[in-house]
Amino acid sequence: MSLLKIAKLGSPILRKTAEPVTSEECQKIEFQRFIDDMIETMEKLDGLGLAAPQVFQSKQLVVLKSQGNFRYPGAPDFPLLILLNPKLTDLSDQMIEGWEGCLSVDNLRGKVKRHAKIKVSGFDRNMNPLSFDAEGFLAVVLQHETDHLLGKVFLDRMDDFSTLTHLAEFERHWISPIETV
Repeated sequence: MSLLKIAKLGSPILRKTAEPVTSEECQKIEFQRFIDDMIETMEKLDGLGLAAPQVFQSKQLVVLKSQGNFRYPGAPDFPLLILLNPKLTDLSDQMIEGWEGCLSVDNLRGKVKRHAKIKVSGFDRNMNPLSFDAEGFLAVVLQHETDHLLGKVFLDRMDDFSTLTHLAEFERHWISPIETV
């Protein structure tokens, strides 16, 4: 396995709509290795999620995992989730506002409102269908990562840029670990 390079804000791939993953490409060893490399990259960089466009692949693929991540103290744990061709449907008008950051938007945090409960459908790494409801923190992380598949970053979802802050200032003045995504 290998650590993948992260696309940074300004890279055109972060603004493209990602292509669906086909059954044929999913069966290829190279694609399965790419999924493993994405997981390793996310874990090594202490991310909670990673979308394929963030590692220069315009594919509808996200990986997520939260287990004792020091960058996000107080964040609830959830197991590894690999999701291909995800579709999200809002199940609630209730919104959650919380701090977000991104591996592609270095050293910045800002408050974003996300739906509190969503329905998720898509496929696992073997193209088996998945369908489940997600709420709270997991719903927020899923919305953040799938935004990358639509060519969006968290900055595009901010209503109030007065909360946009450099990471060092965030840690000094704003940090509330339970709110952080």
